[in-house]
Amino acid sequence: MLASMASCFNWLLARRFRRVTTILAGLILSIATIVLLVNNLGPAPTLPKGKPKTTSSGEEAISSGFPLCSDHKDPNVTYPVESWRAAAETKYGGHLDDKFTIAMSTFHRPKELHRTLTTLLSAKIPSLHEIVVIWNNFDEKEPDSFVSEYGVSVRYRKPTRDSLNEKLWPDPTYRTKAILLTDDDVFYRPEDLEFVFQMWRKFGKDRMTGALARCVSALPSGEWDYNFCSQREHEDVYSIVLTNLAFTHIAFLDYYFSDDPAVTKIRKYVDDAFNCEDIGLNFVASMLTGSGPLLVRGRHQYVNLDPAGGISRKPGHMEARSKCLNVFSEAFGCMPLVNETGRIEHGVKHNVWYKSLWDVIHG
Repeated sequence: MLASMASCFNWLLARRFRRVTTILAGLILSIATIVLLVNNLGPAPTLPKGKPKTTSSGEEAISSGFPLCSDHKDPNVTYPVESWRAAAETKYGGHLDDKFTIAMSTFHRPKELHRTLTTLLSAKIPSLHEIVVIWNNFDEKEPDSFVSEYGVSVRYRKPTRDSLNEKLWPDPTYRTKAILLTDDDVFYRPEDLEFVFQMWRKFGKDRMTGALARCVSALPSGEWDYNFCSQREHEDVYSIVLTNLAFTHIAFLDYYFSDDPAVTKIRKYVDDAFNCEDIGLNFVASMLTGSGPLLVRGRHQYVNLDPAGGISRKPGHMEARSKCLNVFSEAFGCMPLVNETGRIEHGVKHNVWYKSLWDVIHG
């Protein structure tokens, strides 16, 4: 009897040991897979191979094709940030500084538009002044304007032409300095949006400020390459914030639509390629101020509905974006984008590894 009980006990012990071993092996395999994903999804190093060029300020130039605009001494190429602020205040000093406007582009995505608008209007966002929906459904009449229960005006503007540049048009009816550029499928949660706006007021007026960062690297050929950002140490920089969720000063939009030969070429290329208006605006912001963008995240992850019909889903999208970098650099005669390393997050909670992985895969 005792021998039988001992045999049964040993069998149960062995079975439990095998189960624990299996669970531990699966957990180790999962962690190893995640680490490999994080390390392998990053781009090549920012600096090119070989002996780097050196600018007059002692910094390494990133490309031999079109060097950094910061290496130029011509004041018509890179303006001091003080001059930019003075010019912006001269023209837009009468606009509201403590409120912001949302400029949201939509194109035949009623479900996404309804969810995004419903979410943004579901709670009181103290500084939200107005939502302007750029109605690109040219075969449909735009809806009537209305005022939400929290007093936010929502109006629809139907462009006269099918152009990605229309989202960046400095609408003369805007009354705020801050314009949050968005698409109908991406949004900050209402509880985070006020925080992001206040961070723009404190730290981001001279730069593009938003949720989604992208990177630019130099190839050995001297050309520029558009890519997702690396998580590796000493390479975790970014130089672009996408305009599907980013605050901009209205003066950047104004300059983007100016008669400057460089931005005129950029707007034309955006129309021809139907891409890269966000890269063009980042070029303008960094060229005018010499500053890079600012990544700001709320307490929660931003929402990306990620519909299947977006431009970014088309084959060859990354190659097309890289071509924009080189065309725009040629228009300016140099590369104005500036690498940044810092970001702002709400509260003391750290941006833990699984949130970073989510950003890499879905951002």
